[in-house]
Amino acid sequence: MRYFVKKFFSMAATLILVSFLVFAAFEVIPGDVAVSMLGTNATESSVAALREELGLNRPFLTRFFEWIGSCLSGDFGESYSYHMPVWEMISEKIPITMTMALMSFLITVAVSIPLGVYLAKHAGSKVDKGMYMTNQVVMAVPSFFMGIIFTYFFGLVLRWFVPGGFVSYDKSLTGFLGYLIFPSIAIALPKIAMTVKLLRSSILTESKKDYVRTAYSRGNNTTEVLYRHVLKNAMIPVITFLGMTFTDMVAGSIVVEQVFNIPGLGRILLTSISNRDYPVVEIIILFIALLIMVVNFAVDILYRYLDPRIREQQSGRKESGKEEK
Repeated sequence: MRYFVKKFFSMAATLILVSFLVFAAFEVIPGDVAVSMLGTNATESSVAALREELGLNRPFLTRFFEWIGSCLSGDFGESYSYHMPVWEMISEKIPITMTMALMSFLITVAVSIPLGVYLAKHAGSKVDKGMYMTNQVVMAVPSFFMGIIFTYFFGLVLRWFVPGGFVSYDKSLTGFLGYLIFPSIAIALPKIAMTVKLLRSSILTESKKDYVRTAYSRGNNTTEVLYRHVLKNAMIPVITFLGMTFTDMVAGSIVVEQVFNIPGLGRILLTSISNRDYPVVEIIILFIALLIMVVNFAVDILYRYLDPRIREQQSGRKESGKEEK
């Protein structure tokens, strides 16, 4: 329980620090929000009046703590450009981006783990060598460029989907998921190549350790040793990578949305940055930061489950601390 409490306060402190840095960054960025909203031909008096209306003339720390207090109470502010609550603007966009990121993650796991295990079992074969070359090529291609290739080949040539024909989830869930398949694959492919390479290498490294020879000496066959002993330990670094991969996929979704004309967080984020609509940008960045921390926390929990040595080390520290007292 102490571990979870400590982790919670650590996440809260990190989120506060991130919010401060985000708020401060927009304070020092050149440009004036009021001028951006009114245009370069606006008079000084109208600019000053708008700054006063938006509260931009008040001290930085005063505005920051008021913003934090409002966020904690569920009020995320109002958009400068659209004059509507920020949460109302992004609440409909979050499911789109998160669904695409989750689909990319599930595709990555479903493809990379079986393929990584297969290549480790057949290390040095022609298939293994061919996949190595393929992995190198796929890892070098960014997701957004993969999206451009998919749009041209599958959309314009094969006509498996209509580029730009996005279907909202509230109109047709099947159409919505169907349209997100190709963007999700475009995001997943580079991560699949990286995960396969990491898992293959991790399995081969674990297979050379002493406990594997002991397992064979007890009469276990290759399949039993692989799935009962080796794979569990080999997955530990892979889980860490997959945790980081999911957060990368959220960022990748924001970029790929522009290629496939998907109205998710990416479009509204880029528009808000160009319009200096800081309340919207700040909340989106905080949402991404919170997501990263939650995923890292989940990875830590899986670590503790898969590797008993971590639990033993933590319990050993507690016992040594009691002895010192």
